Amino acid sequence: MKIHFSCFSGNIFYRSLWIFGILVCFVACHNKQQKPPRPEFTLETPGGRPAEMWNDTAPKVVYYYKLDEEGNPTQERIGVAEFYQNKQEYVSGGLKDGKKDGKWYAFHNDGSVFTETFYVDGKHHGIYNLYRDNGHPLLKGHYNHGICDGTWSWYDEAGKQTKKIKADGNTIACEWCAKCMKLKY
Repeated sequence: MKIHFSCFSGNIFYRSLWIFGILVCFVACHNKQQKPPRPEFTLETPGGRPAEMWNDTAPKVVYYYKLDEEGNPTQERIGVAEFYQNKQEYVSGGLKDGKKDGKWYAFHNDGSVFTETFYVDGKHHGIYNLYRDNGHPLLKGHYNHGICDGTWSWYDEAGKQTKKIKADGNTIACEWCAKCMKLKY
């Protein structure tokens, strides 16, 4: 039995169109870095109360409060979000006992993710990823209770790794934690 695919034979226009479609799909799928999921605190999240406003009354800082059984906000703050004047998120994440806790995000003006990180008890703990506005990584690392550890990698504009450092007791990796600051100065 012979199978005939008309898109591969016959009119060159249809063959070119099919190839163009495949190329468009390939480029679209591979040029954009998959965005991490959006944070749980946005302007629409229940329990949010603006703490600061921009001059045009757009929210600048919004705190989020735990809801009681009836859906009313309690006094317990569980998150915070800061916004650009155009109501686009700038930074947001969870709070526990008044300190940063859980997953936190920062965003470029266009809404793409700039930073993705975790906090425990107000200190970086876990992944720390920085992204360029084109979606490619800029820096990837790891923290252990506020001190950089593990492997830290830097990337160029195209997302190709350019530098890799193992963060140990004598190596400056992130440049921001207490250990790196002490080594730096």
